[in-house]
Amino acid sequence: MKQATIINKVVIAVLCLGVLLYLGLYFWQSYSTAITTTYAFPYTAYQGGEITGIIVRSEVVLSGSSQTVDLLPQEGERVSKGESVAVLYSNTSGVDIQQQISDLQQEIDQLTYAIQGGTTTEAGVLESNIISAIASVRASADQGDLTGLEDQTGNLRSLVLRRDYTYGDESAAADLEAALAARQAELASLTSSLGAVSTTVTAPVSGVFSGVADGYETLVTPQMLSSITVSQVDELLSASPTAPAGSVGKLITGNRWYFVATLDSQDLTVREGQTYTLSFSGDWAGRVEMTLERLGDVSDGRVPAVFSTNRYLSDTSLLRVQTVDLISQEVTGIRVPRGALRVVTRTTTDSESGQEKVEEVTGVYTVVAAQAEFQEVNVLYQDEDYYLVEPVDATSSHRLRAGDEVIVRGENLYDGKVVR
Repeated sequence: MKQATIINKVVIAVLCLGVLLYLGLYFWQSYSTAITTTYAFPYTAYQGGEITGIIVRSEVVLSGSSQTVDLLPQEGERVSKGESVAVLYSNTSGVDIQQQISDLQQEIDQLTYAIQGGTTTEAGVLESNIISAIASVRASADQGDLTGLEDQTGNLRSLVLRRDYTYGDESAAADLEAALAARQAELASLTSSLGAVSTTVTAPVSGVFSGVADGYETLVTPQMLSSITVSQVDELLSASPTAPAGSVGKLITGNRWYFVATLDSQDLTVREGQTYTLSFSGDWAGRVEMTLERLGDVSDGRVPAVFSTNRYLSDTSLLRVQTVDLISQEVTGIRVPRGALRVVTRTTTDSESGQEKVEEVTGVYTVVAAQAEFQEVNVLYQDEDYYLVEPVDATSSHRLRAGDEVIVRGENLYDGKVVR
């Protein structure tokens, strides 16, 4: 009986030891084959630096002596030679008269619209348009959006007037025509009285209108940029000019504008005649392709640089001194974490001599059908946290692609290893 008990204890001990060994081996294998993965994706890295410069244009200042000015064009709008750009009022009554003229002109337009279109609009379409106009006004009012409310209410009034003219009796039509004649007579009278208290400023040349003159218009011109120096750029950046007395805006007369700044001559990576990207992110956000027109003489380790473009002139009409990112190079590739990049030793046999050759290749491991697969790559760009790479053979069916699952952490990896 005692012998059977001892045998049972031995068997139980052996079984327990076997279970412990199995569990230990299982956990060791699980740890040794554990991997961390992420997904590769397309990415563009920008190389360059931050610079501060000044925008230079061909500009003509518009002058007029008045405390009350009504600017007619929008900022950045192109105007023709002789076109009215501002109205100067000698007193506040002129502003009131101008507002009355604007209101009258709107009424005249509505009445004319109703009379001229009254005989051609079908009843069903007209009623549908009125209902839609009412719905638009109500929706804008409910949402608190008043930006277009004036135009919407004017459109609704025009439609109602058209309906009255079209489907009213003869007296209603006559009333509308009489109202139109009265408004036109009143408009002529107000226009005549406005001329006595206002002066119109017209564009001396065609160009892009800006409502702000800042004093730089005469301090720096495009003609000065062919010989500008580092010290002159520094003086311009530190200047504090004031707007010319009596100015009511300006006209930008040239299609090409310039950005002049100084660059570090020790780290100069740009060349004359090449196109670079300037990224604006302050008063205006945008990326502008500009040509490096000129690199001047080196002074105090710096060199003046003049960039130019004929794009985005209207968008940048209010800008002057700006800090931008100068992008000298763009690198596009597949982004992978730094931990994913590996250097492995590969042995190949020369087909002619039969000699073996050992070489080191760079690549990443991807997960394909639960197995690790090595993809050879070229490194295009490196950052503190990632690499930009491209496949060595862009035509291979087994190359690295954007969207592939790459292994960031894993031990004892090799081609074909089961990792899941």
